Amino acid sequence: MIATFGEILLRLTPPDNGMIQQMGSYDANFGGSEANVAISLANFKIPTRFISALPDNELGKAAEFELSKYKVDTNHVKIKGQKMGLYFVEKGSSIRGSKVIYDRENSSFAKMVSADLDWDKVFEGVERFHWSGIAPAVSENCAAVTLEAVRQAASKGIEISTDLNFRSSLWSYGKHAGEVMPELLEHTTLMLGDPKSMEIMTGIKNPFEGDIKQQLDQLSAYYDTVYAKFPKLKWIATSLRTIVNDTHHRWMGVIYDGSTLFQSVEYDLYPLIDRVGGGDAFMAGLIYGRAKYNDPQKTIDFATAASGIKHTISGDFNLVSVDDINDLLKRGGAGNISR
Repeated sequence: MIATFGEILLRLTPPDNGMIQQMGSYDANFGGSEANVAISLANFKIPTRFISALPDNELGKAAEFELSKYKVDTNHVKIKGQKMGLYFVEKGSSIRGSKVIYDRENSSFAKMVSADLDWDKVFEGVERFHWSGIAPAVSENCAAVTLEAVRQAASKGIEISTDLNFRSSLWSYGKHAGEVMPELLEHTTLMLGDPKSMEIMTGIKNPFEGDIKQQLDQLSAYYDTVYAKFPKLKWIATSLRTIVNDTHHRWMGVIYDGSTLFQSVEYDLYPLIDRVGGGDAFMAGLIYGRAKYNDPQKTIDFATAASGIKHTISGDFNLVSVDDINDLLKRGGAGNISR
C-alpha cells in the first residue's frame, strides 16, 4: 500500500486553449499533485490511499467519487468545512505560455489539523508514503499536518518520497519555504526536485546556469551536497525540460543513487496536449520503479516514459497502464496503432 497526502482540487480550464479573460464557460474536472500521483499508482495496479480533507457538500462528494472511481482508498479523507480548493488552468499555445491561478485559501484542506486523523489507522498496511512541497505551502495548518504525517511515517519505518514542487504563489502565510522544508525532508528517501527549487527550499546553492543537460557531468557532485544534508536519501531525481514553445517540448529524466547518475532517452513532445500533471506522472513512475524494480536505470526509463505519455492527455490524471508505458519503451517513443 502506498499513501499520498495532499489536496484534490476542482480544475477549471477554458476550452480550445482559450484565455481566461475571454471565456464564458470552462471545462471542469479534478486534479492536484498528490491526487494525481495516487491515481497514477492506482492505474499501475498498486493499492493506493489518499489522505486529505474535502468539504461536506456536493463538490466534496464528487471529488471523493472521482478518486474512488480509480480505486483509490478514500477512507482517510476527512469531511469538514464547505470550501473546495480551486485552480484555473489557461493552456497556452505556440509562443503563448500557460498560466495557473489558485484559489485554495480557507479550503477544507487548508484548515486541516493533525487531530482530524487517526495516524495509526492512516498508516496501517502502508509501506510507502508520498507528500509534496505543495501541501505545507497551502497553510500553516497544512505545514503542521505534513510534519506530523512525516514523523508518524518515519516512526513506523515507512519509506518516504517527496516532490519539492515549489509554488511561489502559495507560500503566503508568513513563512518561507526555506524555513519549513528542511525539517520535513529529514526522513525522505526518494526526492524529486530541480536545483533551483532545491536552493529555495533547502538553502543548498544551485551552481548551474543555463541548460543542465549540457552540464550533466557536474550533477553528481551537486547531488552529493544534497546527500550530505539529508543522509537518509537513497535516490534523487530531476526531470529536464527543453521548451521550444508551449506545444513543443523535449523531455528527459535523470536519477542519482549516491554513486552513479542514470539518464533516460529524450522524448520529443509535439504536439504537447497538456503539461499540467506531467511532473506528477514522473513522480508516480519513480515511486513505482523503486517499489517494483529497485533499479535506477529501469526506474528512470519507466518514469520518463510515463510522464511523456501524460503530456499527450488532457487533464491532470495520467490514465495509462504499466503495459502502455512498457509498450512505449519497447517502441522507442514512436506511435502506432494497437489492433
